Amino acid sequence: MRIRKLFTLATFLCPLAFGAQALPPGKLLPKKSTPLPPEIQSVLNAIQPGNLRGNLSFLASDALQGRYTPSPGLDVAAEFIASRFRASGLEPGGPEFFQVAHMIDRRLPRMQTEMTLEHGGGKSSVAAQTITVLAVNRASRIEHAPALVFPTRDPDLLKGKDISGKAVISVQPDFEKLASGEATEVYDKMSAFDAAVLSSDAAVEIIVVHGTTLEPESRLIPAEKAILTRPPQIQVNSEELRNWVQHPSEGRFVSVQIPAPEDQKTAAKNVIGILRGSDPNLKNTCVLITAHYDHIGTTETAGHLAVPAKDQNNNDHIYNGANDDASGTVSVIEIATAIARMNRRPKRSIVFMTFFGEERGELGSQYYARHPVFPMTNTIADVNLEQVGRTDSTTGPQVNTASLTGFDYSDLPRYFVNAGRETGVNVYLDKEGSDAYFLRSDNAAFAEEGVPAHTLTVAFDYPDYHGLGDEWQKIDYDNMARVDRMIVLALLRIANSTVAPLWNSNNPKTASFRQAQKNSRTHKDGTYANSIP
Repeated sequence: MRIRKLFTLATFLCPLAFGAQALPPGKLLPKKSTPLPPEIQSVLNAIQPGNLRGNLSFLASDALQGRYTPSPGLDVAAEFIASRFRASGLEPGGPEFFQVAHMIDRRLPRMQTEMTLEHGGGKSSVAAQTITVLAVNRASRIEHAPALVFPTRDPDLLKGKDISGKAVISVQPDFEKLASGEATEVYDKMSAFDAAVLSSDAAVEIIVVHGTTLEPESRLIPAEKAILTRPPQIQVNSEELRNWVQHPSEGRFVSVQIPAPEDQKTAAKNVIGILRGSDPNLKNTCVLITAHYDHIGTTETAGHLAVPAKDQNNNDHIYNGANDDASGTVSVIEIATAIARMNRRPKRSIVFMTFFGEERGELGSQYYARHPVFPMTNTIADVNLEQVGRTDSTTGPQVNTASLTGFDYSDLPRYFVNAGRETGVNVYLDKEGSDAYFLRSDNAAFAEEGVPAHTLTVAFDYPDYHGLGDEWQKIDYDNMARVDRMIVLALLRIANSTVAPLWNSNNPKTASFRQAQKNSRTHKDGTYANSIP
């Protein structure tokens, strides 16, 4: 799961501590005493701890070897999820319930030659062993590129700057010295800065860091993106370069030769099942309930994604990922099985989906966002489930509670607050986690397309996060069943509502999501396409 991870391998991994902040009582509706309709109560009662335990104990077993993307264990997991969807009577969202994504597994190269710095008529060099290649599509030879130095990776600094053909050099901040809120803001700016540089005609992006030089690793890239021309990106841990950056002078140039990566074709699958809606006008719109079914594999594949534990069992080498995110995956399965049994289907369609590759950069959700089964204009919401099984949070027990990221970004969370009132689950606002984690999970791909999308979790952090100890025996199945019942009630109400969830226009942080939604529903002639009733 990447909901806790704030930084890529190019950055320092900064774990944050979050305290649960309950919503003020005045903000909650009073608990309703009216019993739920019998059919709805029957659906809720179908969610059983034993079913969750049975499915999760298989998905998080050693037999699946940590479900790394790509791996045979991940393929077995996909087949298992498809078999559960098939047994529930769902309609497949692709051949045999699979949406197949063709990918390139790219092993980044080690630097073979030094980098040359020119300044004031003189030259100096940066040793090859201090350079880590973070991104390169093909062998790249940069000769005498003018250097453009930025003190920080802030996209505002790029405004008005011509970076075409230049070596863009920026300094990595020391995240250990930043407060959690500040670190999140800095990371968001860094991401935007990198995106701007890597989509430009710059010669190379060079990130200057303090600390340990990273080992080159592999990246999983959609096949259509692997052939794009883009600037290479390298990270350099060199005192020589740091001094060069800190003492500006005229006539600074960079020369560097970056080897080609090693590419291998592969494929991965999103697993998609559909329950068609019953309303003639609304059935062509849908609500998504999603989770990722991959994890980080074994000690051979996990690399920087792993979090070592003090009491680590040296005989264990499999990161089973029971809570992250087999818990979300089996919840999607159990919820699908329960709702599919209803005699009267919801008005809107519900899409049940599990993603590959979340741990390697939200790859499955991003792929679906580019190739949706239901058009994004007809997708009214995404409810993503992450870490819903463990109650032993590092901030204290989280029993009969749940939280959503981006809590005040849209009116979607109110469905869960109200459903929690009626099922005995306190759905609360975590004031720090709500915003900090909003774009750190698979809901981000949908929010960026304008779809109100949030991630629901029980514990933002827990002792075995990305550790070898995250195993199925530590899941609180009774609590997970209660949380899943609350989710079912909220999901049915969303799917039966004639009004689609809206972004909160009073929150400035939603501006880009509101604009994306508006853009997706506007015809080329400028007229507004109100395709969602």
